[in-house]
Amino acid sequence: MRYALTAIAVSICLASPNLAQAQTGDALIHKVGASSPVPNVSFPADKSVDYKIAWNVTAAPEKPGQLVAGFRRPANLLTMTDAEGVPRSHMHLAIIVYGGATNSLMTNAAYKAANGVDNESIPLLEALNAAGVQVIVCGQAVANKKIPRDQLLPFVKVATSATMARATLSAQGYTTFTP
Repeated sequence: MRYALTAIAVSICLASPNLAQAQTGDALIHKVGASSPVPNVSFPADKSVDYKIAWNVTAAPEKPGQLVAGFRRPANLLTMTDAEGVPRSHMHLAIIVYGGATNSLMTNAAYKAANGVDNESIPLLEALNAAGVQVIVCGQAVANKKIPRDQLLPFVKVATSATMARATLSAQGYTTFTP
């Protein structure tokens, strides 16, 4: 009986969306970045290459408080390269945020004051930052939206502009993907 109750409790915990949202770190990256397994890969990732990739993330979520879809891309790549055995030390990733997605870089208190709901992008952004992904925001977007620096998440880097961020990353050998 005791084992049956434990099994039921575990099942309830696993099915609870609030607990699923409480995942952090690599567990959250792998959950959000999950993809279908591909058998018999004939063009695998090169484990000896240093990958330098940046993504432009501009689209706001459909509704305030939802996860910004563009933040899934680096999570997806990390999940796939982890599965293929590419060392994390070979992964150099960045997100360049501007446009409607800019507000998603606000602290929860600032975001909630502006939108009336929690910022659901924060856990994934924190996990990506902990995994070494640079989170860069366009300074022009921040200025135009009148977001004070202290209302941005502490790990967010502010560039003069998204163009300057792309130019700097390009000079460092990064390739920028635009969804």
